[in-house]
Amino acid sequence: KQPPSPHRRHCLVLVAKEELSSPFQLQTHPPMFRSRRIINNTTFTSTSCHMIRCAIITFAAGMIMLHTKTSHSLDNYLKNDSHDLFIAPENMSVGAGAADTKESMIELDIDNACPRSSAINTKNNNSPPPNLMPLDRLLSIVKYWHEINCPQKETCQFASIGQHLLHIAMKRNQTLLTVQVGAMDGRSNDPMYGMFVETRGKNYVQARNGDIAPGRDSPFPDLRNWLPVMIEPVPKNYEDMKETYLGIASDRGLACAVPIHAAVSYDSTKTTCPFCRFNTADDAPPSCKGQPDWMKFQIATLDCEHSKRFFNKDFDLCILQDPLPCNSLEKLLSDHFVPAEHIAMLQIDIEGYEYILLDGMFKEIPDESLPPVIHFEHKVMKDQDMTHPLVNRTSRVDHTKELLSSRGYHFYDEGEDYLALRLV
Repeated sequence: KQPPSPHRRHCLVLVAKEELSSPFQLQTHPPMFRSRRIINNTTFTSTSCHMIRCAIITFAAGMIMLHTKTSHSLDNYLKNDSHDLFIAPENMSVGAGAADTKESMIELDIDNACPRSSAINTKNNNSPPPNLMPLDRLLSIVKYWHEINCPQKETCQFASIGQHLLHIAMKRNQTLLTVQVGAMDGRSNDPMYGMFVETRGKNYVQARNGDIAPGRDSPFPDLRNWLPVMIEPVPKNYEDMKETYLGIASDRGLACAVPIHAAVSYDSTKTTCPFCRFNTADDAPPSCKGQPDWMKFQIATLDCEHSKRFFNKDFDLCILQDPLPCNSLEKLLSDHFVPAEHIAMLQIDIEGYEYILLDGMFKEIPDESLPPVIHFEHKVMKDQDMTHPLVNRTSRVDHTKELLSSRGYHFYDEGEDYLALRLV
């Protein structure tokens, strides 16, 4: 909407090194701008604006505040690279960091990765955008998000960065690829389900329009921009997981999901692996049936020695040692036409086996192609380090942290899990 007089025309361009999470609120002091455009990573070189005033942006309680400055001071702020956000007049080239950058796109093989033979992928008429979020873009977004959120510990959370990345994928019509190893039933204590699907209570901010909408169901009513890969070896969990994602496709518009019934292993001599899981069959011994659900469904592992120690005298009675399909993470993904080099977020919960998986993954995926965000459980590894330390090597947890730190990851403890962000 144009101001009444062309002689008092103000142009306001919000320029950001990285795209802002939507929704957000914009407030000016004083309210001098009659119209505004919100632009990301674009350089403007027009001379059409006059009587322009500028503003410096700061964050306060989640709100972007614009503090008015005179235009002659803008150059000083542009030269200071510590300012990630600024306001620039439209007749000025805003300089390094704000110009358009050409991204290296990767196109998903939708027909093979999302076969119509899968009930999940035929539950609605949606189709995921063919372009995955490029890794260089993901890395820069994660670094920028880290600068804003991680000095305040309460906002530096796995759920927060996940929602932020999906907001941006939706805005750019790209697909966010996530991989979950040890997905269980896709719902119980599941961080992916919690951040993208779980219903919320009052005062929840909607992703679509930025309004505060008390009592709405989900931040993402349409999940077509999310491509989850879920790896789960326990047969009962795997079937329940498929039902969970069938419901997500039906209720939330998820266009594609890739369930994989296998275990991740880096023993190249094996295509099947002995896998220790609780006997949940109808004819299981009565003493096994009486155990809690978390013990029946969450304590399955490739580390059968750990299972023996955990269940002790009940191991022979209640634990089955099944041969299951197994392979490296890269091979399991490529067999399903999913590129391991473009994972945005990797979630791992495999009962103390995390250090072995990450060690193997780092040997098969080049450093420049590693996931920018990794979230993994450390509770079981710490328990094992205390009761059964590794011989002639550092602890499981320290070994894992050394592996990640050497590749540019920074850690944040979330209780039973670590959030690792790659900041290179």
